[in-house]
Amino acid sequence: MSEQIAEGARRASVGSGLNSDALQQLAGKHQTGYRSVGVMVYDILKDAILTGTLPPGQKLRQETLAESIGVSRLPVRSALIQLEADGLVEFHERRGAVVKSLSADQAREVYDIRTLLEVEALRLSMAEMTAERVARLRELGRTADAEEEGADFVDARTEFYAELYGAAHRPVLWEMIEQLRLKVGRYVLGWRLVDGAEHGHSHEQLVSAVEGGDVEHATGVLRSHLERVRDGVLELLVEAEAAASAGSTSRG
Repeated sequence: MSEQIAEGARRASVGSGLNSDALQQLAGKHQTGYRSVGVMVYDILKDAILTGTLPPGQKLRQETLAESIGVSRLPVRSALIQLEADGLVEFHERRGAVVKSLSADQAREVYDIRTLLEVEALRLSMAEMTAERVARLRELGRTADAEEEGADFVDARTEFYAELYGAAHRPVLWEMIEQLRLKVGRYVLGWRLVDGAEHGHSHEQLVSAVEGGDVEHATGVLRSHLERVRDGVLELLVEAEAAASAGSTSRG
């Protein structure tokens, strides 16, 4: 399959505007250990969006993606439909599928809703917290703080919050939170790369607050963390909107 991926990437890179080399690397990473091609393609495209390999506004031509990954068009189509449900892709009547962009106002609304849901999830989870879970959270927090870029950081952060909020016991609440986190995940990663020093160690600070058992203090730390991340994401989005506006003006 790796030869198919390499040959497909060479063909797909011509005139598509797609970073086929980076997409090929993701495909190579994901090509083993899957029960179905469809799940593999979904994970490849999701990682490509969250890490910026497929940036906001990127056109997602099914033929090009299929050739880059080394699969048929059918699993690509299915993956794009699922990614639309996740809020990462949108379909336009004339342009087809594109990576969904997020405005600063939309991001602010996402964080308002996230704060409501995640504070409540933490309250519920702390009522059932055990020493074993705290130890697991501390381990996951160190891993998340150590990762600096790419899909590994996204995965580490997901594991941490799934454990923090007791996802296994409240799957519906977790699904709602995860859907919102996906919407801003790529921007969080971008902010972390720009200003990682300020972002660092927040997970361990949160674990210490949870371990202390004071729910109001712990939820206050969580609120502060979400606000700090929100402000960093908004700064990136405002800068991107200003740059796009300036570019549009200069072309006009």
